Amino acid sequence: MSVIHDQAPDAGGAVAATEDFFFDVGGHRLAATTVRTVGGAAPDVVHLHGLGTTATRHGVRYLLDDLAAHGHASLTFEFSGNGDSTGVMAQATLRRRKEETLAAVGLLDGERRPVLIGTSMGGHLASWAVPQLRPRALVLFCPAAYPADAADDAFGDGTRPGNHADSPAFAGIGEFDGDLLIIGARQDQVVSEATVDGYLAHATKARSRRVIWLDCDHFIHRWLPEQDAVKTEVLDALRSVVTAGTHEPADRLANEEGDTE
Repeated sequence: MSVIHDQAPDAGGAVAATEDFFFDVGGHRLAATTVRTVGGAAPDVVHLHGLGTTATRHGVRYLLDDLAAHGHASLTFEFSGNGDSTGVMAQATLRRRKEETLAAVGLLDGERRPVLIGTSMGGHLASWAVPQLRPRALVLFCPAAYPADAADDAFGDGTRPGNHADSPAFAGIGEFDGDLLIIGARQDQVVSEATVDGYLAHATKARSRRVIWLDCDHFIHRWLPEQDAVKTEVLDALRSVVTAGTHEPADRLANEEGDTE
C-alpha cells in the first residue's frame, strides 16, 4: 500500500503531503506514514511510539506537521502488534522492536545523521539504538527505561519500566554525542522523575541537554496539543534540536555490526 494524501497548507500557504505505506521486518508488515515537506526532501526524523495497546503512529502528527512546515520531513510508524501493523502486541519484545526501529531508520535520508523522537517505550528504544544509529538529536517524551534482562520478555509477561541502573537505554545514551531534549511530565504515573534523572546522568557525552517539565500525566500527546503556550515552547525546542547539526554527514554503517545491550 502506498497512498498519498494532501494535508493542510503550511505557514507560507503551500501544501505538503503524507504518504502511507507498509514495510516488512521479521515476518511482520509495519504500517508507516511519511510526512513530507513542500520541497519533497527525504525524511531524516523518525518517531517511535510507546507500549500501550492504543499507541499508534498518528498521535504525534501535531509535532511532525510543524516540522514539515519548517522544512523537515519525517517518518512515523507502528510497531508489530499496534495500529495497522501485523502481529500480536503481547508476543512482542523490546529486542524485536529495536530491530523494527533499525529497519525504520534505514528508510530515512542516508546522507544525514537522523533525529530520533521516542515516547515512553520509544525513548528506551531510541536510546538503546544510539551506538548503531548515531543520531544527531534525541527527543524523548516521558522516556521509560527497562532492565537488561527484559529485552527478550514478551510484553504479555508484564515487565515494568523504572530507574534501572543496568538499562540498555542508559548504556546507549552514554554514547550519545548530539543534542538531547527530554519532555517530562510532573504527574507521570509510569515514568518517575528519577528515571528522567537517570537518562540525564548517563548522557555525559551529549553536546547539549535540556529538560522541559510539563504539568500533565504520562499520556503527554493527548494533553499537549490543546495547550497553546506550552505547545509553542515544545515545538520551538523541537525545531531547534532537529535543525542543529542538519549538515552532519551520516556514518551509521560504521556501527552496523555492533549491538549494545
